[in-house]
Amino acid sequence: MRIAVVPTVEEIRFDQISNRVVVVIDVLRASSTIVTALGSGFQEVLPVETIGQAHALRSAESVLAGERHCRKIADFDCNNSPTELARQTRAGRQLVLTTTNGTRAIQKAERAQVLVIGCFLNATSCIRYALSHKLDITLYCAGTRSEFALEDGLAAGLMIHTAQQMRPHIQVCDLGEALKASYLYVCDRLEEVMARTTTGKRLTQHHCEEDIRFCSQIDRYQLVPVVKDRRILPTLVS
Repeated sequence: MRIAVVPTVEEIRFDQISNRVVVVIDVLRASSTIVTALGSGFQEVLPVETIGQAHALRSAESVLAGERHCRKIADFDCNNSPTELARQTRAGRQLVLTTTNGTRAIQKAERAQVLVIGCFLNATSCIRYALSHKLDITLYCAGTRSEFALEDGLAAGLMIHTAQQMRPHIQVCDLGEALKASYLYVCDRLEEVMARTTTGKRLTQHHCEEDIRFCSQIDRYQLVPVVKDRRILPTLVS
């Protein structure tokens, strides 16, 4: 088994998807929003690329959430905000989500053998679930505005560190080893570091510091969002 890391949404290749478990990582904030929504009682999440697609799915049982460059989309119910969703009771309802990078990454990786969503909030459950399939794993970082996002890389580094503890002989690409070392270097001050990333600074400018603190939590949830037929459903992992 081998773990590879893709640093941005545009850089994924077919050979990094085919017959692999792909973990889409967009810490700030799509992955964290999806994990939190499912952990807070939403029945499923529908990721869509465009605002028009989201509006077409609006119904009495749906909640529309999304952003473009950190700003809430006009006429949507919520921003792409895990803290906003965590405060709402939405048992049995459907979340329709569109974001700048995260939902694009999900669509680009939809041909994976297994496609899941990961972040700090579910890191251990996510990598344990990925390893259980006994396939090569691709950690697919969404990035920000076509550039690498440090927070995504640090989450990948945590997952790699955890995977190596579970499977000491697993092979890891050089980028993955560098990201693991980076995570271990900053793990005791994760929230502080995330606030200083490019995305963290951008969210701070939009007064979203609460989201940064929330997304810095490790293993708040023991669930793995699994993408099937363009729907994201929760799988509990003990």
